[in-house]
Amino acid sequence: MQVELDAEVPDLKIRLLGVNGAGHESGVATMISGRTIPLLQDTAEADVWSAWAVTYRDVIILDRENAPVGVYNLTEHDLSSMGDYVALKGMLIAAATP
Repeated sequence: MQVELDAEVPDLKIRLLGVNGAGHESGVATMISGRTIPLLQDTAEADVWSAWAVTYRDVIILDRENAPVGVYNLTEHDLSSMGDYVALKGMLIAAATP
């Protein structure tokens, strides 16, 4: 999706990245294998997952000011379904549009 966003709406500068929950570090090597988007590691001190009330597989959508404006859970919405894929992509574009 990152490649598509870069090609279709380059002026919006939408960036995708993952945030792994604190305490789940053992799976990082598997998560990043063959991937190209950055992966950040949450820590017990920062505790971003708790601060943002993250549920496993949530996509937190941020606006142009980096404020959360939406959540799209990938367990509930399968990105192999074109409808779900298009819906998430639309939400990202809408959040980044001035």
